[in-house]
Amino acid sequence: MNFEFDSEIKMLEGKMKWKVIYFPYSVQELFNTSGKVPVQISVDGQEFEHTLLPSKNGHYLVYNEFIRREVRKELGDQLHVILTKCEEKRGVTVPDNISQTLEDHQLLDQFLGQPDYIKREQLNHIELAKKDETKNNRILALMKKLKEK
Repeated sequence: MNFEFDSEIKMLEGKMKWKVIYFPYSVQELFNTSGKVPVQISVDGQEFEHTLLPSKNGHYLVYNEFIRREVRKELGDQLHVILTKCEEKRGVTVPDNISQTLEDHQLLDQFLGQPDYIKREQLNHIELAKKDETKNNRILALMKKLKEK
């Protein structure tokens, strides 16, 4: 079932300084949960895998850098969103260069043993870098972090 709505890009209330898109429906009533919900979204015609996250003001989607780069809208702008709950378990795809580097340093199993949301966050942080040098530095920082665990 699709849920279609227009929403303004807002700042998340609270400690996290994220730009968000609030979901205007009750997640509890629609999906029988008050927790996270994996979803597929279309934002102004661009497709993304995403997650509805809970807050005291209702569920929201983070307006992350991947969406911003495609949609090119900012705080206060209106978006058209079509959302569908993902029924299948989603995996995390590790790019070959990162996978090989972690394997070469005997850190791939440790990386893969983390929860999916942490792996996605770490991979997104690396992939969002514009310069190869920055990507490499972020991979090195990830390896250092994994070694400390």
